[in-house]
Amino acid sequence: MSVYIELRDLTVPGVVNHLNLSLKQGEIALFKTHGEQETKQLLKVVIGECMPESGSVLLDDYPLDLLDSEHLLRIRKTVATVTAQAGLISNLKVWENITLPLLYHHGSVPEEAVEKALQLLEKLGYKGNIWALPAHLSYAERIMAAFVRAAISSPRLIVYAECLDDLPRQHREILLSQAIELQRQPDAPAALFIITGDIQLPLLEPDITCDLRYNPPHITRLT
Repeated sequence: MSVYIELRDLTVPGVVNHLNLSLKQGEIALFKTHGEQETKQLLKVVIGECMPESGSVLLDDYPLDLLDSEHLLRIRKTVATVTAQAGLISNLKVWENITLPLLYHHGSVPEEAVEKALQLLEKLGYKGNIWALPAHLSYAERIMAAFVRAAISSPRLIVYAECLDDLPRQHREILLSQAIELQRQPDAPAALFIITGDIQLPLLEPDITCDLRYNPPHITRLT
């Protein structure tokens, strides 16, 4: 498996100093931060929404800080996020939110993506109306929809940012089990989980754990 994301001498003020870390396709990394603001800042830097103070984030060997806006947009098409805010568009129905990235980037929704989305919703225990607006969903249902949207877009990197922290334990374990199942597929993306504090994720066996609450960060690798 090739390296897809590399953090090279990365410094983000208040978050991390001079971090070096790389993640291959199919691998899982777990990052622990001090709090919500640090998580949001790290997410923005990882996906290229803002630049680090120094160092670089490389996706597929491309340093994000050196790309023009057009090239950056192309690279970001390979990245999916599942955040605590879910990122659903309020005036689009749930199903429209789930399929929007495919329509936007590819112009259509393949039948296999439709089947995969419906299967994932069932496995997650989604009980809501897929033709409802997001305002009518519970918090857990919004996170489920965000995960399904990410999963069917066939990304090369998925970033899970605090989306598990406030879920009830049952929903957290179900969603995490499906995220892990996604990592077992032959074309699995790299997966980056960012959590705040000591949220317990017993089902997760990350290849790399990086605790940013320490300076320098504590980094452990699965042997």
